Amino acid sequence: MDMQQTGQARVSEVAVLATCFNRRDTTVRGLQALRGAAAGIDYHVYLVDDGSTDGTGDAVRRDFPEATVIQGDGSLYWNGGMLKAWRTAVQTGARYYMLFNDDLELEPESITRLFRFQKSMEAAHGPKVISIGKVLDAETDKITYGGYRVAPGLSRLRFLRAPDDGAPCDTMNGNCVLVPAIAVDDVGLLSDRYRHHTGDIDYGLRARDAGYKLFQSREPVGRTPYNHAAHAKLARLTWQNRKFMLRDPKGLPVGEWLHFCRRHGGPLWPLNFASRYLKIALPAR
Repeated sequence: MDMQQTGQARVSEVAVLATCFNRRDTTVRGLQALRGAAAGIDYHVYLVDDGSTDGTGDAVRRDFPEATVIQGDGSLYWNGGMLKAWRTAVQTGARYYMLFNDDLELEPESITRLFRFQKSMEAAHGPKVISIGKVLDAETDKITYGGYRVAPGLSRLRFLRAPDDGAPCDTMNGNCVLVPAIAVDDVGLLSDRYRHHTGDIDYGLRARDAGYKLFQSREPVGRTPYNHAAHAKLARLTWQNRKFMLRDPKGLPVGEWLHFCRRHGGPLWPLNFASRYLKIALPAR
């Protein structure tokens, strides 16, 4: 096991899964905020440092005895790093696993509230519940990340932000999600078919199909601005961006999108697959 520890990993109530690359200050702030956000919860962090050169791993090893640092080689990206963290965590065990983005600005006791929310949903709906932490934009207070519902229409792969109506979601972003340990047997871990995007959406759909109810928290867990820059880059049809879309793990890799469409798209999956790349065939501008 390629792992370096700040403290001895052990069975905990919540195993927090995270991955990072070259943003030491952000990662350290995120873990510091987690201490206040998870007050009263027995948790242990499994952090993949995916080849950082800015001392992120050393800073975490030095200052966070509640964390296990797992070394990556720079090729994992978000989904690959989170999967590596989860594979490490299951060897020790926990009652819950929490997907966590280290750039999420957590509110005090927000994870404690999310844990109580999970327990209340389990009391009402049984053990097959996943709780999605609602994330807001700091300036607008609008939801940036959280749960999704399938949009009305024939396509199974058009999603809308879940409203605050208390009804189950169809899938989720992985910024802050609490997953019970029983889901490892029922659903598995994040899929190794994805490197960066889509793994969280895929997991939510697989969990729903396995009979889990996904609920978005009533209260926000924290704040993160929506990544408009990344989506704007995907929308511009320069030749350089075409190459990025087709080849880069942070773009729209063909094999990954094909797998996702075939797995979740139903009879119309070929249309879903083709429509994603149709605009790339248009003349560059």
